[in-house]
Amino acid sequence: MQPKAEWTFMVYLAGDNNLSNAGDKDLGEMRALGSTDDVNIVAEFDNAGDRGTNRYHIQRDGVGEHVESLGETDSGDPAVLLDFVGWAAENYPARRYALVLWNHGGGWEPSEIDRIARAVRSRDYNEREASERSASPLGKIFFRTTMKTIFNLPTPTDRAICSDDGSGHSLDTIELGRVLAQAVEKLGQPIDLLGMDACLMSNLEVAYQARPYVQYIVASEESEPNDGWPYDAVLSKLVARPKLATADLAKHIVSAYIKSYVDRGYSGPVTQSALNLAKIEQLAEPLDELADVLIDRMPRVRSNVWEAQRKSVRFWHNTLWDISSFCEELEKLTARTPVRRRAKAVRTALRPGSKRLVIAESHHGATVDRCGGATIYLPAMTDISRYYGDLAYAQDHRWLAMLQAYQAL
Repeated sequence: MQPKAEWTFMVYLAGDNNLSNAGDKDLGEMRALGSTDDVNIVAEFDNAGDRGTNRYHIQRDGVGEHVESLGETDSGDPAVLLDFVGWAAENYPARRYALVLWNHGGGWEPSEIDRIARAVRSRDYNEREASERSASPLGKIFFRTTMKTIFNLPTPTDRAICSDDGSGHSLDTIELGRVLAQAVEKLGQPIDLLGMDACLMSNLEVAYQARPYVQYIVASEESEPNDGWPYDAVLSKLVARPKLATADLAKHIVSAYIKSYVDRGYSGPVTQSALNLAKIEQLAEPLDELADVLIDRMPRVRSNVWEAQRKSVRFWHNTLWDISSFCEELEKLTARTPVRRRAKAVRTALRPGSKRLVIAESHHGATVDRCGGATIYLPAMTDISRYYGDLAYAQDHRWLAMLQAYQAL
């Protein structure tokens, strides 16, 4: 049995896609630091093409690096991810664990979706549908199991509704919760830090689904650029200070991520947030109060809600909306004092602080300059996802009832 290090930092690179070159670059960034006695840096990388999947115990400059070849794997399969977590726990035990999910930031390619559809013998399928789905919210999912569930629906129309109404997001969030529960069993303890080096994952529903299994989550509201996290900058502080508090590591990742894009003059929008999931009710409770007051005043406030949506920051096919900017606009648009008061309370709950839900938030770019750290599901001009009600947040809180009142004719 290996002696316990302070940290094992696990990076799961699902790179058998159009991000494979970015994965090679990120491994290089990890090798700029390499593992130490106190910090194990381990990675599993599923490459595009015929290179297969390799596991690495990352060493500085790659010198003496342990590499284990697994052949071809399906990195979209939750079982493959869980096998990596179990391998890391057994071979590189630690007092604290970080798990970074690096996945499909550029979206699933039509060829990948085509293979899945054919494998499940999707009914009335043709190749054109793969291109359509890859350009929908379905293109941003993590897990192949989610894709299979959608392609098992009986008609192309059902599949289109399912993917475009955000249920690809909903189904994938449910699958993520299942995977995290099993990962915690393998580790024998909660995950100290969950990093989402992927798109659109700083989302209240995702955070709430992860909360029983994860202490801190670091993720982006916006779609990430292909370069993703700067692992050399992210890991430099951890390697230098392995006793660093988990919250401080999470905050460092946020600042290092934004700085990396500002320094290179990147012209697109970037966001990053760190959330303390033990404090998630700080936001859920005022959102419940806002939901209740909106329900009580529907349909009179429907036009205010719609106008607030129209003027606030939204992401990916108008299904995920920045909570803070939405509430800011709602405050401006409504003359009804209870609505204004509760919208303001939600924005207050999102203020960053060391003992708050949002412990760090940063952004760069004009289109995201009013972001507050987390999105919520708020479909615009589409039906509520049939799967949204299966999410833990929808079951425990009042947002789904507000959406139903908002969309009622």
